[in-house]
Amino acid sequence: MKTNKSGVAADLDNRTRLLQAATDAFAEQGFEGTSLRTIADSADVSFQLIAYYFGSKEELWVATVDYLFERYLETGKGLGFTPSGNLQEQFHNHLRLLLTDMLQRPQLHKICTLEQLANSARYRNVIQPKLAHLFDSLALPYFREVVRLGIVEKFTAEEVCLLWSAIVKANVTSVDRFTITLGVPVGSAKSIERQVDLAFAIFTEKLAAAADSGVVPAEVPRAVPAAKPAAPRQDTVVYPWKDAKDAGSDAARVKQLEMENLHLKQLIGNLSLEKQLLLERLTELQKSAH
Repeated sequence: MKTNKSGVAADLDNRTRLLQAATDAFAEQGFEGTSLRTIADSADVSFQLIAYYFGSKEELWVATVDYLFERYLETGKGLGFTPSGNLQEQFHNHLRLLLTDMLQRPQLHKICTLEQLANSARYRNVIQPKLAHLFDSLALPYFREVVRLGIVEKFTAEEVCLLWSAIVKANVTSVDRFTITLGVPVGSAKSIERQVDLAFAIFTEKLAAAADSGVVPAEVPRAVPAAKPAAPRQDTVVYPWKDAKDAGSDAARVKQLEMENLHLKQLIGNLSLEKQLLLERLTELQKSAH
């Protein structure tokens, strides 16, 4: 029995290492430029194990994309709002978490960009449906909740989603431009903080402020919701993708645990970002001292 458990653990470890190695390889060299031998060597496993676990190169690529999308879905599913708390602050923290998460794991955006530029069948048949699912099931429902709660007033959920997607993607496709414009490297704590602060300020500007400035925004057709959801209780967490069947106590507890886990991740992320900012500031002071 012990041997069986040991074998399962070894299989899981080998498979994960191959997926991680494939993630980096496909993101940097593209599908055509990546060799299975290179992936096996990077994962430090036998070349034959790729065929054993995944079959062909195409199947390994699909498994890699699935692996990356699942990690993004995991982050997105944890985002929610506590109405009794500061909604603006929660939204700001969400933007920081999303951008930080992407910059720590940019491989999916790189793979998507490479396949889109190549106009490959892989992009049309695999990536596009997954992007549509991510948009319809997570991104758009989340930003609709942001608008419904009154955090964003000037834009529709679709507009916020479009603008935020452009910012996220530009961090992968326009690295030099961001570095020159912001004066700090993409991915650094300062870069993340400046972009999040800028996006947050734009998204959350009040309609009254825009009217006072003399700028009258053009009329944009707004989608009419099918039904206005009931106002949430002040001691509950709002999950825009929550199904009616999830209203049971067990499901509610699971959701609450997920939210607590997200808050812990946000706290760790914020502390890590603050530490990086302090280290960068210390480096600047040391340079000026010399």
